[in-house]
Amino acid sequence: MNLSFNPTAQDDVNLLHATHLIQDSTEVASFLKNSGFEILELAEVSDAGNTHCYRISLNGGYISFKKRNNSKILEFVDSALTGFGLGTKDIESTQGRLTLHGFHPLSIEERKLLFQVAKEERREIAYKVFKLKKSDVLEGDVEFIDVSNSTKSSALSVHKNALSHFHAIILHTNKPEETIARYCWLTNQSSPRRIFGSSWKVELDQQTIIVCSEEDVERIVPSVNVSNLPSILGYALLTESLSKTKDCFSHNELALQSLNRGSFLVKLPEFISGNLIIGTSAADFPWNGGFN
Repeated sequence: MNLSFNPTAQDDVNLLHATHLIQDSTEVASFLKNSGFEILELAEVSDAGNTHCYRISLNGGYISFKKRNNSKILEFVDSALTGFGLGTKDIESTQGRLTLHGFHPLSIEERKLLFQVAKEERREIAYKVFKLKKSDVLEGDVEFIDVSNSTKSSALSVHKNALSHFHAIILHTNKPEETIARYCWLTNQSSPRRIFGSSWKVELDQQTIIVCSEEDVERIVPSVNVSNLPSILGYALLTESLSKTKDCFSHNELALQSLNRGSFLVKLPEFISGNLIIGTSAADFPWNGGFN
């Protein structure tokens, strides 16, 4: 598959984060700390209201665990891996490009993150974001975030479990060609690669979007219980020490499943939901095997 458009450096898009919606923030925080993560507690402020968040930073990327403070607003029934974010250095151009190609981006909104740095120091970060209509992205909530004022950290991971980078998002669909074409337009990439029989991947700088077909799911995320299609199946993280990560996760009584290219699979508990694949480099992940 080769899509006929010309990506430009001004509209470079990268994978930034995954988002879980949760019900019991105390239970989630305890689990993350016991698994060796350093977590940041913050409030996300927008026109829609305040959202309580935990965030795991991963050298330029992150994972969010969100709970709506207003209990009258019921956004979900169970905890779930519900969305992910894409970073852009020119959010207005990205919004315009997507509108031009038939997508329906919502208005750009201002958000603030409020969090405590030290006992007497509170920090505020303002940024711009827009979401896509659910009719444009069936797998979950996708948002574009302005990263023009941010810089990626080159520091080593601060997590006790040695996890360091957010590497890939894994989407599950019964229409893989239609789905990968959509994400090529969303990310401004023209040359996806087929993996296995009917799945695809698109590479974004150092990150990857995997589009996993029904036929190939056992080869990419084996023994997984898929309850709905399309959906976000999970994501992949890089570690600086496989043994250190395994030790931390085993200490938290997580079941780990070794995969055939040196990575391993973790099924996250129901109060978080989703699947996590961990490796030391991009070559470790199962989708870097069966290319056609």
